[in-house]
Amino acid sequence: MSKRTFFGKKDEEDKKEKQIALVDQDNELEKEISLLTKEDKGSVSKVISEVEGTIKEATKASIRDVKLLEEGRCPSCGRKTRQFLFTTVCEYCGWSTFITPEKGHALIHLNDGNIVESKSIFKIVQGDLLGITDDVVRVRIPAGNISHIEYAWTDEEIAGRREQRRREERVVCDWCQKEVERDEYVAVIYAAVGTHQMRYQFCSEKCKRAFEKQYPMRIHRNCYETSCAECNECVKKYEDEVTLEKLEEKKERPEKKA
Repeated sequence: MSKRTFFGKKDEEDKKEKQIALVDQDNELEKEISLLTKEDKGSVSKVISEVEGTIKEATKASIRDVKLLEEGRCPSCGRKTRQFLFTTVCEYCGWSTFITPEKGHALIHLNDGNIVESKSIFKIVQGDLLGITDDVVRVRIPAGNISHIEYAWTDEEIAGRREQRRREERVVCDWCQKEVERDEYVAVIYAAVGTHQMRYQFCSEKCKRAFEKQYPMRIHRNCYETSCAECNECVKKYEDEVTLEKLEEKKERPEKKA
């Protein structure tokens, strides 16, 4: 039979896969919980509530970051980012994220001239690097011993990423369904059919006007002539381009002191 834990879930059926950090911590956890329960019966419930609150806030932050990245915006400052094949960089605040080769590997160049090869690497809090191959940490290198890191991409992986990026940068017109490159002329409408804001993209001004003519009454609160910055009649998902430009101008202008 599976026993129930202090948190009211069966440890064999309901709990998630045990984190490596918790291995061999079961007995210690039970002692801590027993001590809390004896001193204050409400303490355990309070701790669980705090954990759930932390998870909820972290989830909100993760969703926010993902949405900003989807819009080509920096999760740190909100400015537009520059996209490279395997890297995203914000030129304004320096935030960046990158992926390591899946088919290639990483070469860690040391100050003494030696090179350590690893499938993937992670920088930990102390600044040291963990070299991981086949899901196993094979090496930990102190930060002071590292000269630089080289990423060895395969030609196949680079070609695959170029093709993926080409597909991502193409826009399908919401009127004629024609596929065009993102750097070609693309008209955009931010409008709400009902209560939720949507973004419609068009390959030409002609398709944009045809869309507006076809749906003159269904668009919520006359979105065609109303700036999203001046409207709170719907649930916003996007900021329109005018709003984003104003926000960027405001950030660039230093505030005058009284």
